[in-house]
Amino acid sequence: MSSFVGTGDRQRTPSRVGAAPAPEDFYDALASEYHLLFPDWWTAAQWHGEIISRVLADRDVRPPAKVLDCTCGVGTQALPLAALGYWMTGTDLSRRAVERARREAETRGIPVTLRPADVRQVRAAVTGIFDAAISCDNSLPHLLTDRDLERAIESIRACLRDGGIFVASIRDYDSLRRTRPAGVPIELHGKPGSRHGAGQNWRWSADADHLDITLFTFREQATGDWAVSAHETRYRALRRDRFSHVMTHRGFTSAEWLMPEESGYYQPLMVAVADGTGTSAGDPLR
Repeated sequence: MSSFVGTGDRQRTPSRVGAAPAPEDFYDALASEYHLLFPDWWTAAQWHGEIISRVLADRDVRPPAKVLDCTCGVGTQALPLAALGYWMTGTDLSRRAVERARREAETRGIPVTLRPADVRQVRAAVTGIFDAAISCDNSLPHLLTDRDLERAIESIRACLRDGGIFVASIRDYDSLRRTRPAGVPIELHGKPGSRHGAGQNWRWSADADHLDITLFTFREQATGDWAVSAHETRYRALRRDRFSHVMTHRGFTSAEWLMPEESGYYQPLMVAVADGTGTSAGDPLR
């Protein structure tokens, strides 16, 4: 009979009751395992790159345009976009994720600039002005307050030329807040004897404004045992109208939403245009 071998950050550092686990810790611990979320990570990454590049090209941002991936993680979007000819810079809060992105880029001979940076301070971490910026895979809902989200959007806007494009993907929280699912079922990939996979357990706040998740990864060992890791983090269940409101009060003139049936992407995509007057202080957000 197979057995489970526990690993991962939840065993090493139990979360305090009621505390929001730091996103940096979550992604640092997940960096070496991130590929386990996909049947084949690089094949999936190329699919991500193709769709995001099409969204950018439809708005006249084509290679060799300068693009900033301000929550790049292990490079799931930044690397394939660079391979397609974009001049890519990637930043992320997680140093371990950035280190892995560098290794993945070097392995494939992909030119890309990568450095650690908090998205709320990304302007201070990069040089030059960009034609577009992206933030994919539900990264911005890690910012749990309006003020943190405002700071991030202001910093991203400061990196863009007037008329530049910002593309972000988040989960469809408008629907999820109504249904409050309990998680994401475990999905295994590969052949028996060398399978891997992941699943998620979700715990909603009483008002559905926040969502705590435990992400589990699974790796089948040659012995027949399974190595299991558990990683915890918290998201804000950010509604699209709230996100759009922040965007249009912090330096962007519009915020258009492309749903998966239109874009082909797996999450709703927000596409915003930087205004021509620089970052706007706006009014306090209510």
